[in-house]
Amino acid sequence: MVAIEITAATVKRGDQLVVGGRPYTVCDMSALASGGKLLRFHGGESFHMGCFTVLWASRHISQLPGFIPPRARRYEGTRHQRATR
Repeated sequence: MVAIEITAATVKRGDQLVVGGRPYTVCDMSALASGGKLLRFHGGESFHMGCFTVLWASRHISQLPGFIPPRARRYEGTRHQRATR
């Protein structure tokens, strides 16, 4: 998880926001005519995010653009620790 700055244009499903000191996870959203978004959270709450609202959110690293997942180590199972004498 990394902390990122989000706006109505960049918010994604799965982002975790803190609003009023309480954490919320975005499960659905819809665009509004004013350019903002209506965010819906897992608990049933909703939040109107205006087009100029800037918030901090946590996002999984795998959701960031350009993320390349690490490959498994080729010889991970064949490594042995040296015995101490």
